[in-house]
Amino acid sequence: MEYALKKWPKQLGKLSKISAFVAVFSLGVVSSMADAQERHVEVVAQTEHEGVYPGESGLLAVTFKVDKDWHIYWPGISDSGYGVTLNIQTTGPITLEEPVWPTPTRYIQPGEILDHIYEDGAMVLIPFKVDEDAATDDAIFFDIETDFLVCKDICLPGQASSSTTITILDSSSEKIASSASKEIRELYEHRPIPFDPKAEDVRLQWASNGAAIMFRDATKFEFFPSKECTELSNPIEDASVNGNRMVIKFAETENKVLSGRVRVYQLGSTVEYDINVRQPE
Repeated sequence: MEYALKKWPKQLGKLSKISAFVAVFSLGVVSSMADAQERHVEVVAQTEHEGVYPGESGLLAVTFKVDKDWHIYWPGISDSGYGVTLNIQTTGPITLEEPVWPTPTRYIQPGEILDHIYEDGAMVLIPFKVDEDAATDDAIFFDIETDFLVCKDICLPGQASSSTTITILDSSSEKIASSASKEIRELYEHRPIPFDPKAEDVRLQWASNGAAIMFRDATKFEFFPSKECTELSNPIEDASVNGNRMVIKFAETENKVLSGRVRVYQLGSTVEYDINVRQPE
C-alpha cells in the first residue's frame, strides 16, 4: 500500500508549543480547508493525546472527510479508480509504523466493474513510538500530504494536506486526550487481526488454480485484494460469498499470493483479518 515517510531536520523538533501551533496553522490547515469544497475531500490530522512520554507509543489519525455521494478508493486493487496515497513528514525522536487502513466497501458498476471505496470518509491510523531518550518539552511535528481520486458522476484527481504536533511530556505532566481520542482508540481496538492459518477455527487449503478459506462460525465472507495479491479470476463472484467457506480462483497457477483484507461475518458481529500468505512450494 502506498505510504511514504520522511524526516525533517532534528532542530525543527525544538519548536515551542506556541510556535508549533502557528506553524501547523500556516502550513497545512488553512489551505486544506480553503480548497475542500472544490475537491470534495478534506483531510484532518490528529493524535490520540496532545502529549506523550519518552519511550511511549501513540496513534496518529488521518481522517478523510468526503462530501455526500462522493467516494475515494482504498489503496488496494480496484478496476477503475486509484487508491489514496499518504506522504508523512515528521521531526525528531519518533518511529512510524505501517498505516492501519479501514476496510472498504465493494462497489459494483455496470459492465462488471468492481471497485473498493470509502463513501462516508475514512480514518487511517498510524501507530508511532517515541524514542526512550526523547527530550521533554520537544514538539514532534507531523505534516501529511495526500493524493486521491474522488468520484461521483465524474472523477477528479485531488490533493490535500494537514499538520499537527505532539509534545514530549515529563513524568510529572498529565497526559491530555485530544478531541478525537475516543474515536481513535475505539477504531484501534477493533483493528484487523493478522490472519493465522494455523488457528483452531480456521482452515486454508491451496489448489492448482486457487485457495479456499474456512472459518468455523462464519455466515458470510468478503475479500479485498491488496496490490500484492495474485490477480483473481472472478472477484465479483468469488470475493463475496455466503456461508463459512470462500474459494478464491486465481488467474495464475504458480507462485500465488493471497493478500489483502478479509471481513468475516458471524452471528451478530464481524471480524476483520489482514492476510498475506504465499502458496507453499
